[in-house]
Amino acid sequence: MRRYRSKFLLFSICVASAATIAAQSRARPPLKAADVDAIATLLKLEDARTYDQTALDRIVESAHSEVRRRAVQSVGRIADKRGAALLELARKDKDVEVAATAAWSAGQLRDPAAVPWLSESLIGSETLPTIQREAVIALGKIQAPESRAALARYLSETPVAKAPASVVGEALLAIGRFPPQDDIAAITRWATSQNVELRWRTAWALFRPRNPAALPHLLRLADDNSPDVRFWAVRGLAPYPNVDPAPSAARLRAAVRERDRRVRTEALRALSQHDDDASFSLVMSMLTSPDAWLSVSAAEGLARYTTRANVIVPQLVAAAGAERPLALRLTARQSLPRLGPAGKAALDALATDGLPSQAPAVRGPRPVPQLRSDAEYRQIVERWIVPDYNGARPPRAELVTARGTIELEFHPGDAPLGLEYFIRVTESAEIVGTEFSRVVPNFVVQQRGIRNDVVLRDEVSRRGLTRGNLSWASAGLDTGRPGYTLGITPQPHNEGNFTALGRVVGGMDVVERLQLGDTITGARMLK
Repeated sequence: MRRYRSKFLLFSICVASAATIAAQSRARPPLKAADVDAIATLLKLEDARTYDQTALDRIVESAHSEVRRRAVQSVGRIADKRGAALLELARKDKDVEVAATAAWSAGQLRDPAAVPWLSESLIGSETLPTIQREAVIALGKIQAPESRAALARYLSETPVAKAPASVVGEALLAIGRFPPQDDIAAITRWATSQNVELRWRTAWALFRPRNPAALPHLLRLADDNSPDVRFWAVRGLAPYPNVDPAPSAARLRAAVRERDRRVRTEALRALSQHDDDASFSLVMSMLTSPDAWLSVSAAEGLARYTTRANVIVPQLVAAAGAERPLALRLTARQSLPRLGPAGKAALDALATDGLPSQAPAVRGPRPVPQLRSDAEYRQIVERWIVPDYNGARPPRAELVTARGTIELEFHPGDAPLGLEYFIRVTESAEIVGTEFSRVVPNFVVQQRGIRNDVVLRDEVSRRGLTRGNLSWASAGLDTGRPGYTLGITPQPHNEGNFTALGRVVGGMDVVERLQLGDTITGARMLK
């Protein structure tokens, strides 16, 4: 149903017609009072992580497909394996979105017992791509040999000309989550696809398991005409045992000089694992780059060259000087002790003027949000979920920094509790002054925890962790704190463990310019 809503919403924006909006509302059955009550009950169960078999059995029998879909989603969010039987029944639901969500929830349960029916969902032309897509994602989360076998079979046997790109793309990401295997033909088959999305996913699936057999294919993909493919491919060009590293090192040295910033950064990271003189010299030269992504990556990578400590230590000491960017100073200091006694002695002699303390902050236990009343859960459903279902424009906010303004759009139907908290810290101005305490080049920027922050309940959904994703810092499900994070690249390996609260819709270039220590100077919800 989401794809229908998206089409109608796009049409209404283009035409700006009241008649179109009215037609949109008629296109989906309305949520009645009883439906709203049922969704509020599900929201409460998710918030409490309570598996109520009686309530779920009742709600999943609803006549309204959106209510059934949300009941099936709740099973995945609560993550109690007693829900496996309910999912196996729901996979046969006549509504495509309900059946697809059943597959998604099976992946959240990580239950190997679901592998047979998830695999069955990939077989036969009668299965719709929406369901197949969620099935392959789920198989990637269930780390069982049978899961990988099913993914490999699908990628090997699906006709290239007729393959739904949405399914193949997710299958490539899913198979890339498994440990190295001898047979990678199912993956490399897609390396020459005309679809750039499939090629970058192929590169990701090849580099991630660190399989030496993938190296020749990664070298070819490193010459792809799309930087989206190249920056993933060069990540896999690190040295492998018993494999001549020279071709990879040469390709990486060339890539460090490319125009695309992402390719340069990832090539430099991989190059720092090569120990030949030419590679070392190039990594060393990047220590003085005006681009923080490159200088920080060089400072981090130089710590690997322990046999060259006498040359590196003076350069890292200079990089830790007061006039250098904060991220570089801190990274240089972190690398010095890894270079042995000379590095440790140099670190001890360095002044710490102007540097933040490296000692972990002493924090008391963070408060856990209390469960709300039934009436409050119903109000949240009415405020966010019902309008989102009806096609209302998603809420937006802006964060102001010294580098520029970032505009965010939220997913109110998927993460209403997280949205409520974001609005609270924004309207109270608690988020203002929060600094970006973690900036990983070409990966993520992350804020320090907000004053008086709490543990947030994750609201994981079928939305992927794509470029520009807004989430929050977490060490696992339901351990997160806002410390909000902004993804610079897709993060397929983290899907299923983080909430997709929203996405960047303006100022992605600002996100990429943020540096360690930058702060949020203003924040507001947009009307």
